Amino acid sequence: MSSHRLRRLAAIISTALLGVALIVPSSVAAAQPGWTMDVVTLPSAVSPGADAGYRLTIRNLGPSNISQLYLTDSVTSAPTYLAGDRTALCNPTGVLYCAFGALNAGDVIVLTVAYTTPATGSSFSPTFMLNTTGATFSDKGKNSHGDTLLVKVTTSLSGDQNFAGGFVLSSNVEIKNGGVTRTNLQSTSAAASGTNIPVTVQDGSGVPASTCAAVANSFGECSKVEVAEGGSLAGGIKIIITVYWKSVPKNLDPSLVVVTHTLADGSTQEIRTSCGTDPENHLDPGCRDGVYDADKNLVITIWTRSNGGFKGGI
Repeated sequence: MSSHRLRRLAAIISTALLGVALIVPSSVAAAQPGWTMDVVTLPSAVSPGADAGYRLTIRNLGPSNISQLYLTDSVTSAPTYLAGDRTALCNPTGVLYCAFGALNAGDVIVLTVAYTTPATGSSFSPTFMLNTTGATFSDKGKNSHGDTLLVKVTTSLSGDQNFAGGFVLSSNVEIKNGGVTRTNLQSTSAAASGTNIPVTVQDGSGVPASTCAAVANSFGECSKVEVAEGGSLAGGIKIIITVYWKSVPKNLDPSLVVVTHTLADGSTQEIRTSCGTDPENHLDPGCRDGVYDADKNLVITIWTRSNGGFKGGI
């Protein structure tokens, strides 16, 4: 072969290799999983020392499958409650650690976890971590050599005397705010028939004005009750409202008290039927009974199936 043809062939090969070199990237980044983790607080605020709940919704949006998925968190104590999808694959004792296995494209895992909050402080902020290698939270993905997703969420801790709340693990546990005094004119408690649900009560100036509809001849403050994220309970909710005696109309017959119940949609209904000995037969719209305690404060016991605002009247 002539030297001219050899030089031409070498030029063609060199040009072809150059073209190849131009289309090959210097490094190839690993595709990130199409995953999301949404966390809902149950409820958004609790009393210090009460349990706080969280509902986690973990999704693989695809297009790829995740061959191994793990969940852990920053809390150093064991959960007080854990239930939902694939929780049989979680550590039954100790800190939260779940080895879910594969999460294929389109798969969803929903679980609820609760912890006891500190007795002091203004907030409780766990961080939940998904990863693909089984690293514990203390590693925080630094040595996992895999993909990591961190989601931090905060629950407020409120010691306000007009508020009480928590994630209730047992049925008919009373959630009650501060007792009545000359400076705290109303107290509210709620006990629900359900288990493993958020419950909060609030009265006083911190309750939004729209919670209780304006009605004639009302007295006392508006009591706001939220149970099970606004759902209604088959077994009902027992609510006790205590009104400081100076806020009660003079010579009021407690058996004549009418409770105005304002529902989430703004509609109202009157509760004026006596509960008697069988309150669960009067849950729609509800029943009420009033008595005076030893300090002449008015105590109104209400049974109903729905959340909302409650205010006494005549």
